[in-house]
Amino acid sequence: MQMYDVLPDLSGFKQLPGSNQSLLLAGGKPTIVVFWSVSCSSCSYFLQKLTAIPEIKSKNVVPIFIHTYLDKEQISLSAIKNKLDLLYCDAVYLDDMDDQLADLFQFRYVPALYLFDKQERLRFKQIGKSSTSLIEQRLKRLLNAKQ
Repeated sequence: MQMYDVLPDLSGFKQLPGSNQSLLLAGGKPTIVVFWSVSCSSCSYFLQKLTAIPEIKSKNVVPIFIHTYLDKEQISLSAIKNKLDLLYCDAVYLDDMDDQLADLFQFRYVPALYLFDKQERLRFKQIGKSSTSLIEQRLKRLLNAKQ
């Protein structure tokens, strides 16, 4: 996925328990898509820091968290749900068991983050570990942009 590519339609993919699918219909807001895995320790920490960002907590941004599987590992649905329950975040939760979304977004490592503007165009992407302060700055810039 390259800069200014349009956010693909995610409505047909498998939802995880607790997913708020109605957020996919909430147009006019920036969207943050995060690929993560239960078996990735840095992913859990990253997701906790990410959900604490004020713009995400205040629901000014649509968060989409997509669980992906590393090396065809076997993970129970309850293990994924337990991790998501710890986030306390109103978000869309999807499961990418067959790697369709991973192929669509073209990444190799988790966590992988994609930030889309209000018109659903890709404006920022980040693969691997990082600080959430840069993401927070990008979100503020997108929310304040006149588009």
